[in-house]
Amino acid sequence: AIMKNVRVRLDGENQAMKELKKLDERVRKKVLKKVARKVLKPVVKVYQRQITDGDEVFRVYRNGKIYAEIIPGQLRRSIGIKFPKRQNKTGFYASVGPRKSGTYRNPEKGGWYAAFMTFGWLGFRDGTKYKGQNYGFAEKAQKISERMTRMPFGTEFARLTKIEIAKLKTGQKIGLR
Repeated sequence: AIMKNVRVRLDGENQAMKELKKLDERVRKKVLKKVARKVLKPVVKVYQRQITDGDEVFRVYRNGKIYAEIIPGQLRRSIGIKFPKRQNKTGFYASVGPRKSGTYRNPEKGGWYAAFMTFGWLGFRDGTKYKGQNYGFAEKAQKISERMTRMPFGTEFARLTKIEIAKLKTGQKIGLR
């Protein structure tokens, strides 16, 4: 019985240590997300400028039935900053592009069809593929934003991160956080 008590206590201690580590990780990711949102805003604008809105509602058919009706401006509105759960060395990843998951799973919303437009995967009834004004929009936006943000991104990211960490430290000293 004594062994069990000791073992439970150690398990509880290990769990508490894991929770503390998670809390620290959450604070770090919160800071990184806040900074990424500020720094990536101009990139969102670049993406949106590469998209030409359609003139009318575009109907998507599946199995001979209307699957979705794409409203003009829908793709442009779907562009945003995303935080995929993809893992890298830092455990943090941010990207810009069409939002298509979560509330955007509804085919009447979001940019779920963006790849069909930018890569020309969209097929028409006559057998042709899409080569319209939004063909290659993502690649164009990436090239422009890469040139535009390469240097400013790094310096701005470092500057804003220092500011956010200083705010956290100040809050802790005062006892707010």
